[in-house]
Amino acid sequence: MGTLTADIVGLGLFAKRAWLRDRGWGDGVLRGAVLRGEIVRVRKGWYTVPWAPPSAVEAVRIGGRLTGLGALRSYGLWTPQTRKLHVAVPVAARGLRQPGDMRARLNVGDSNIRVTWTEEPNPRRGPFVWRTSLTDTLVHILCTHDRVTAIVCIDAALHGAREHQIGITEEDLDVIFARAPRRTRSWRSEVDGRAEAGGETEFRLKCLHAGIPFVPQPVVVGVGRLDGQIGPSTFVEVDGEEWHNDSAAFEADRERVLAVVARNGRTLRFSYKLMRHKWELCERAMRCSLVDDYQLSRVTGFPAFPGRIRPRRTSAESSEGETRV
Repeated sequence: MGTLTADIVGLGLFAKRAWLRDRGWGDGVLRGAVLRGEIVRVRKGWYTVPWAPPSAVEAVRIGGRLTGLGALRSYGLWTPQTRKLHVAVPVAARGLRQPGDMRARLNVGDSNIRVTWTEEPNPRRGPFVWRTSLTDTLVHILCTHDRVTAIVCIDAALHGAREHQIGITEEDLDVIFARAPRRTRSWRSEVDGRAEAGGETEFRLKCLHAGIPFVPQPVVVGVGRLDGQIGPSTFVEVDGEEWHNDSAAFEADRERVLAVVARNGRTLRFSYKLMRHKWELCERAMRCSLVDDYQLSRVTGFPAFPGRIRPRRTSAESSEGETRV
């Protein structure tokens, strides 16, 4: 006979009491396991294991399945940070509860929770699927989030598949956008999938909106792969939100910058915080660098760059597309 926790995991990480009773686990055994902390009672008649993802526990406690950015993150894909919990709930569901209290009714006015009603019924038998599929999750994000957030998420999923990890294919994009609202159809042309992090995708979108051409992940001989190229010999690196004190990584980054300079090029480094909060400064720095890049005659070994910078837009126009989660 297997263990109780193994049975719960096998039933989809969340299991109904009736399913467990069918497997020989009586009410007394379940109560004892809860008291000892071996399993967790999520809501009336539902159990999980202590290491279940907190966002998944909250979604099931409410009475549905995890979706949106929380579900996408559970697949191991990069997403913008958010405090809002998105839950897909069957239309026939009753007795929705607070995410942190199974005894309290859900406050439908809670701004940190978004409930989406679906036609999918609650399962009568296991295994239980506690999150929406990757395709359904991305459709949900297209329906509920702004353009930049949606493209960042789809880019991350497309890149994941290209790296032979969890993700989506080009064919999946047809299905996703066919199911998405009509207002989002034009966003598909901005999906690229080459960026290795969401911050790079957001930076690319902001550059293109400002009229600054951007080629993701250019490969420079003797240097390697860089985050982006914005001119014939001008490159950018976008540092993530987290800061690391890995001295080896720090030295490697600086060596790459010098290797570009040694080939008569320039690498501009931007932090995620600068991009989000001081974009006008970032844009001015790039424009000044590009003036020199296009005017000076240099002998370089960089990839050919056919793009040209477009006329400057107003501050109000360039601020369009800020991520709002």
